[in-house]
Amino acid sequence: MFGSSLSPSASHQPAAVRLPLVQTIGFVGHGVPPDELKFRALVCQLLRERKTAAPGAIYAICPIAPGAAMLFAECCLQLEIPLRVLLPASSDNIRSGFDESNWLRAEKVLAGAMSVAVTGNHEIRNESYYECGVETVQHSQLLIAWQDGEPSAEADRTQEIVRLAQETGKPVISLRGRTGAVEVIANLADAQPADDAELQFLNALPDASARPAEQPAIALPRAWFQKIDEIASQCAPQVRRMASIPIVFTAIAAIASGAAARNPDAFAWLAASAALGVFAAALPSVLRLRQRQILWVRTRSAAEVCRSFLALWAAPGLYEVIGPETIPELSGMLRSLNFLKMEQGSVNGAPLEEFKAQYRGDRISAQIEYFSRQSRRSARDGRRLKWSASLCILLAVFAVVWWLGAKVLLGAGHPIPGRRWIPLAISGLFQIATISGALVVVHDCDRRERRYQELSARLETWGKEFEALRTWAAILKVVTRVERALLVEMLEWRSFIGNTRLPRK
Repeated sequence: MFGSSLSPSASHQPAAVRLPLVQTIGFVGHGVPPDELKFRALVCQLLRERKTAAPGAIYAICPIAPGAAMLFAECCLQLEIPLRVLLPASSDNIRSGFDESNWLRAEKVLAGAMSVAVTGNHEIRNESYYECGVETVQHSQLLIAWQDGEPSAEADRTQEIVRLAQETGKPVISLRGRTGAVEVIANLADAQPADDAELQFLNALPDASARPAEQPAIALPRAWFQKIDEIASQCAPQVRRMASIPIVFTAIAAIASGAAARNPDAFAWLAASAALGVFAAALPSVLRLRQRQILWVRTRSAAEVCRSFLALWAAPGLYEVIGPETIPELSGMLRSLNFLKMEQGSVNGAPLEEFKAQYRGDRISAQIEYFSRQSRRSARDGRRLKWSASLCILLAVFAVVWWLGAKVLLGAGHPIPGRRWIPLAISGLFQIATISGALVVVHDCDRRERRYQELSARLETWGKEFEALRTWAAILKVVTRVERALLVEMLEWRSFIGNTRLPRK
């Protein structure tokens, strides 16, 4: 059965294709700790505790600067915690801010980091470091902040970053420079965000035909996408078919009710009509149509975002087309996928021409072909249903005209052949026409046809622009437009379910 085959709780064996749960620890702070050995020991202790408490993978993110930030980064490398380093400018441009010994340490950190990104866009270094701090907060589930207590503009900026983290609900561990005191602001249990519950639910779904992957680096995300995509594909046709069943049973109940008025055995027909009507009313609840549709929305939206992510796997940088501010429930999935991309060294991207060829074939051309095919299919289905409705209406009108004409021609007292069943047949034809019209709406034929045609035409235009471009910046702008256009309908699906959740068990 549908429910038992897709319910995580019904699977006897745990799913093997799973994305890792990922927690990110950020660090901000300025200045040099008065006792570096004590600071290093304290930070290492905190990181060990968080590494032990984390339910899955863990990585750290921080700007790089002489002093506390450097020590934090070195502690991460010492404990083999993957590190993402944020730079306010290119390494050549920030070199002047380091003395010789600190720069040698910085080079070791940059060489050992799993990812290095330039985030600053200003010539004023303080503002660039502030931007690094803001991005650190935005990508972290827990922030460690260090301040030496000395008044300075940098200290004020660190305080602003800490306030930003607090106002956005991020737990903060504050280290005091002069006293060495540790102050925990907010509950550390909040460091594992609620969006991981959605990832755990998706991970627990049965593997279907997908299998655990080992190589190459992209194999695990691809296997996970295949798993979620197959489940979503199983759900969608069943939801549409099942949504049609109550309509059909309601129409049959109406026909049976009409037959009761023309049949000597009226009680049997009325009983059948009542039973069918009750069954049609109860069917959505019995079949759990709402839950099935929610499951489809959740799996299909996750699959489409994952498909978009995989399409940009070979592009430089992390995936930012859809972020946690757009779909908070999927931020755990996105964090996990970005972590895999960084960990496996894919964040620098493939050669430009290789990416263009792959994206043009796997995404633009494939989607144009898909939308063209689906547009034709929707148009064909819509035509068949509309022709069915029109034919039934014409036959019903013809039967009415024939019935009235026979009465006029033969006279009121003359028996008309089939007088008992012709009205029932007319009612049945109108019911079939109604069902056909309703199925046009249920299957969304007209809107889907127009939508597919529109997307196909837009992709044709963007594909020509994409082909003519020769720089990463210009290409990624077009790619972002393409991906967001392809995902906009997914946002509508997510708005359908709102905050609804299926049972976890």
